[in-house]
Amino acid sequence: MDLSKMKRLFSVWPIKKILKRFLIVGGALIVFLIIVAGIFGLYYLKVYQETMGHIERGAIDSVIFSESPVYYDDQQSIAGVFFEKTHRKYIKYENIPPYFIQALVAAEDKDFFHHHGFSFKSFFRALLANVRSGRVAQGGSTLTQQTAKNIFKREKRSYRAKMKELVQALLLEKNYSKQEILEMYTNQFFVTGFGSGLQVASQYFFNKDAEKLDLVEAAFIAGSVKGPYKYNPFIKKTAEEKKEAGKLAKLRKDYVLLNMLRQNYINAEQYAAAKEKEVPFQEGKVTFGLNVMLDYIREQLESDYFKTILQEQGINNIATSGIKIYTSVNKQIQEGALKSLRTRLPLIDTKLSGYKREALQVAYTDIHENLLANAEADFPLIAKITQINAEIRNPSLQVTWDNGWGTIPYEGLQPMAEAWLKSKLGNWAGLDKKHIPDFLKNFQIGDMVLIQPQEQKTDPGAITLTLSKTPELNGGIVVLQNGMIKAMIGGFFDRFFNRAVDAKRQLGSIFKPIVYAAALQLKWNTLDPLINKKSVFPFEKSHYVPNPAHEPKTETVSMIWAGAKSENIASVWLLYHLSDHLNKNEFAEMADRVGLSQIKDESYLKYVERIRDKHGIVVDDAAVTEAVFDETKKEIETDLIFNGYEDYTLTLRHLYYSFNPTIQENKEAHRFTAPQLSFKDLLALNLEMKKRSAALKEAMDQYRASQNPELLDSISKEIHSFYLTQTESGASKLVFIVSRDPLDPKRFQPLTAEWCLVNEEELPKALINGILPSEVIDLVQEGMKETHKKLQPFKRYEPEILYQVKDFRVLTHLLYVTRFAQNIGISSKLDPVLSFPLGANAISITEAALAYQTMMTGAVFPMEKIPNVAMVPVITRITDREGSLLWEYKPQPQKVLSEKMTLLIAEILRMVMEAGTGQAAQEDIKISMNIEDMKFDFGLPLFGKTGTANKSVNSSFVGFIPGIRDEEESFNLKDGYVIASYVGYDDNRPMQSEHMEIYGAAGALPLWIDTVNAILNYTNYKQPLQAADLAFGPDLFALWKKQGLQTIPVSNITGLPVPPEASGTTAFIRQVFSDVEANNDQIVKKRSFEPFEGVKNEN
Repeated sequence: MDLSKMKRLFSVWPIKKILKRFLIVGGALIVFLIIVAGIFGLYYLKVYQETMGHIERGAIDSVIFSESPVYYDDQQSIAGVFFEKTHRKYIKYENIPPYFIQALVAAEDKDFFHHHGFSFKSFFRALLANVRSGRVAQGGSTLTQQTAKNIFKREKRSYRAKMKELVQALLLEKNYSKQEILEMYTNQFFVTGFGSGLQVASQYFFNKDAEKLDLVEAAFIAGSVKGPYKYNPFIKKTAEEKKEAGKLAKLRKDYVLLNMLRQNYINAEQYAAAKEKEVPFQEGKVTFGLNVMLDYIREQLESDYFKTILQEQGINNIATSGIKIYTSVNKQIQEGALKSLRTRLPLIDTKLSGYKREALQVAYTDIHENLLANAEADFPLIAKITQINAEIRNPSLQVTWDNGWGTIPYEGLQPMAEAWLKSKLGNWAGLDKKHIPDFLKNFQIGDMVLIQPQEQKTDPGAITLTLSKTPELNGGIVVLQNGMIKAMIGGFFDRFFNRAVDAKRQLGSIFKPIVYAAALQLKWNTLDPLINKKSVFPFEKSHYVPNPAHEPKTETVSMIWAGAKSENIASVWLLYHLSDHLNKNEFAEMADRVGLSQIKDESYLKYVERIRDKHGIVVDDAAVTEAVFDETKKEIETDLIFNGYEDYTLTLRHLYYSFNPTIQENKEAHRFTAPQLSFKDLLALNLEMKKRSAALKEAMDQYRASQNPELLDSISKEIHSFYLTQTESGASKLVFIVSRDPLDPKRFQPLTAEWCLVNEEELPKALINGILPSEVIDLVQEGMKETHKKLQPFKRYEPEILYQVKDFRVLTHLLYVTRFAQNIGISSKLDPVLSFPLGANAISITEAALAYQTMMTGAVFPMEKIPNVAMVPVITRITDREGSLLWEYKPQPQKVLSEKMTLLIAEILRMVMEAGTGQAAQEDIKISMNIEDMKFDFGLPLFGKTGTANKSVNSSFVGFIPGIRDEEESFNLKDGYVIASYVGYDDNRPMQSEHMEIYGAAGALPLWIDTVNAILNYTNYKQPLQAADLAFGPDLFALWKKQGLQTIPVSNITGLPVPPEASGTTAFIRQVFSDVEANNDQIVKKRSFEPFEGVKNEN
C-alpha cells in the first residue's frame, strides 16, 4: 500500500477511534474471559469438592480393588474371587509388559507423557467432528481422562460430563505420577461382562498371565480397550461371525503396530514380523464359577464374628476391599471329590430311573440358558448329537458343542449303558456290545447330551469323551483335617443349595458309634456282650420295638461287633442299659451332668414338679416295684456268680418286673408274650412249677411204694409242662413251659414217667419258661423283699428311689447321648428318643463329620463359644492388598475325649471296614508308590460307618483315614482326614425302583472311596513315607499298643472273646484291640468313668 492510500485510510479511521474500538473489544474479551474463568473456577471448585473425597489412593483402590481373591491351602492357587459387579486381577506398574504400555500410548494418547491431563489438539479435533455430526461422536479424551471416567464412573456422553471429566483428569495429574495413572487405567478397562483390566484380558483372550504377553498380543489388547465386543470371536455365534471378528482384530492390531512404528517404539523389522501374524486367540477361564464353598466362606465373612474383626480394620464390604482370603481348602481334594460326585451320581440315578430322554431335553435347555453362562471350566459340557452309529462292532455318538466336536466311543458309552441295563433287568445285569443298539434307541440326532472328559485307565493322559446326564439324585461331600475344612461339595451343580451343610437328613446308623462312645465313657468295654434278640423297650407308657436291618446271626454280640455288623437291636439295648455299669455315685454324677439332679435351693416339691411335669417321670407303685427289681438284680449279681449262675446274669438284665402292653398301646410289642419279658409272670410260673413238682414227687413216692403200673399214668399227667431241649452247645436242659400253642417237637421233647423216676432231683432245677432257673427266681424274690425294706424310709422323688426308676434312668441315658452328640460337634436339635442309634434325628453330613472328627482326634475346634455348623474353620488368614496380616486363625482345640477312648472307637470303626459294610473299600483304597521304577499299591487302616435311612431315602458314609507324622513316619489319628458323603433325592423319596434299591454302602461309599484316593495319591499325604516303610513297616497300630490296648481273639460271629482252646483255629477268629488285661488265659475287662462336662447343676 502506498503513502497516499494510507493517508486516505487514516483520514477515514482516525487513530483515536481505532484505539477506542480496540479497547472496547479487548475489554469485553477480557471481561468475557474473566467471567469464563470465574465460571470455570467455580465449576472446578465444585468438582474439586466432589472429587477430593474420592481421589485419595484409598478411595481409588476401593474402586480398582473391587474384589477379594480366595486362595486354596497352597496359598497360590485361586479358588474364587468375591467382587461387586466386575471381576479384576490387579497388576502393578512394574509388572506391566513394556510392549503394552507402548502400544496403549501409541493407540490412545501419543502425547500422554507430555500433557497435564488434557490435550487441546485432541479436544478441538473431537469438537469439530461432533459439530459436524450434530452429536457427541468422538471423545478426544486423554488416557488420564479415560482413567477418570473409569474411576469416577461417568456414564452420560454430554459436554457437561466431559467438562467434569476434564477437571477430574487435572486433579489426577496433580496428585499422581504418570506411572500411577497408567497402573490405574491398566486395571480398569472393560474386557468382558465379567471382567476388567489387563490381567483379565490376557487370561481371557490368550489364556496366559499378562507378564508373558508378546508384541502381537499386547498390541491387540491395547487396540481393543475401547470396544472389545466387535473383536471378540468367543462371543460370536456363527463361524462367519467368528471369522469376521478375527479379521477386525487383525486390522486393529495392525493399526496399533503402525502407530508404535511411527512413534519409534518398535523398528521396521519388528513391525513387519508382527503385522504378518494373526491374533492367536486361545480362550481362558477368567471367572470363578459360583460354588457352595465360596458361598460358605462368604457367609462366614459376613457373620458377626468376622464383621467385628474386619470393621476394626476399616473394612465394611469384603467385595470391594481388596483383601486376600486364605483357606484350608485343598485344590486336589476339592476337585477329586467334585469329579467323583459328577461321575457317580448320574450312573446311580440311571440305575434307579433309566434314561428319560424327553425330560432331559427340557432340563438341558434350561441349564444351557440359565446355568452354563457362569459355569466353571470343568463343568460337564452340553453337546448336540450329529451322528448315531449303532453298529455293534464300533458303536459311537458324534457330538458338537460351542467350541468343538468329538466322538463318544464305546468306552465312553459303556458306563451309562450298563447303568441303563441294570435299571431294566437288575443289578446282576452285565453289559455287552450286543446291548448297545437298544441303548442308542434312547437318542436322536439333534438331541442335547451331557458329556464329561475322562482319563483312560489303560492309558493315563489319554482322554475319552464319556456320556453322562444331569441326575435327579443328588448328594454332598465334606472333608475335614485338624478341625478345618479341606473340601466341600454341595451337589452335582455345586451351587445354590449346599447339601453338605444345609441338607438335614436322617443318616441312619451313622449315629451308632456316638452311642458306643458315650457307653465307653460310662464304664462299658468294647467286648461286653449286648443282647441282640428282638425285644421291646418300654419308656414312659410307650413301647419301642426296633427292627433289625438284617436277620441277626446270634442273640448276643459284643459292642465292637454291634458296630461292625450294624446291629440295630443290640445298639438300642445298649442305649437302654447305658448306665448299667455305674455305681450309685457315678449315676448321680451322670444325672447331674444332664441337668436332672435337684438344683441348689430347689425345693423337693419344685423338683418333683420339674421331673414329673416337664420330663414325664411318674413314680407310682408300679415304677417303685420296677425300681426295686432293677436294684435287686444288681445287688444279687455277685451271689448268682458265686452259686454258678453267671450265664444267667445277662438274661436277668433283659427282664422287666412287669410287662404286658395292650394291643392298643403297641401292636408290635404285643407280639412278645408276657412270660418272655416279665419277671412277675415268671414268678407265677415258678410257683406253678413247684406245685407240679410236689405233685410229681407225691405220685412218684406212691408208685415206688406200691410198684403199681397204673400209677405211672398219674405221673404222666403231672409232667405235661416239663420238656427236654438242647442248648446251642448241644447239651440237654430241662425246661418248664406253659404254652397255649403246640411246641415244636423237634426242639421240645416231652418227659416220660420213667425219666422222672430216674432224674427226680432235676425237676426243681427246671428253667422256668426256658429263661431262668427256679433257684435264681427265688433269689431275686428274696432280694426284692430286702431292697424294698431299705427304700421304705425315702420319698419317691429322692435319689435313693428316683435314681432306680427305669423311666428316669432311660431318660438320663437319652439326654446323655444327645448332649454328648452336641458336645462333639452336632449343632442341630436332637430329640432324646430310643431310636437315636438308628438315626431318628436329621443332621447334615458336615455335622456328622465334625462328630467323627472329635471321636477320631478327641478334640473339638470351635471358632465361637457356641458350636455352629456354619462356622467350621475354613479361613486360615486374611491380609490386605499389600500382604499385611489382618487376622489369622489360631486353632485352640478343646479336649473332650481321652486318646485311649478315641482308639477304642476307632477300633470299632476299623472292624466295620474289615468285617462289616465297609469291606469294599479295602480293595479299592491303596497308596500307590514307585520302587525302582515299578508301581506298588499298599493298604492302610481305614475307619468308617455306613448309614441308611428308613425306606432307603438316603445313603451315607462317614469315616476317616489316619494322618502321617513326618518325624515318626507313622500313622496317627490326630492328623487324619474325616470324609463324609451322602446321596439321596432332594424330596426324600426312597431310592428304589422295580429292579433296584440303593442302600448302605452301595450309594455313598463309592464317593467316599474316590475322595480318599484323591487325598492319598494327589496331595502330599504320602510324602513322608518311603515305599520300604510301607512294605516292611511301620507298625500301623503303634498308638494302640502305646495306650496299653491288647489284641484279643474274638468270634467272627459274635465278636465275643473265644476260649483259649479255640484261639488256635483261625477260620472263625478275628483279632481286635481292646482295653483288657490278659493273665493266665483270663481276660479282665478294664472300665473307665469319663463323663463329658455337660451342664452340671450347682448343688
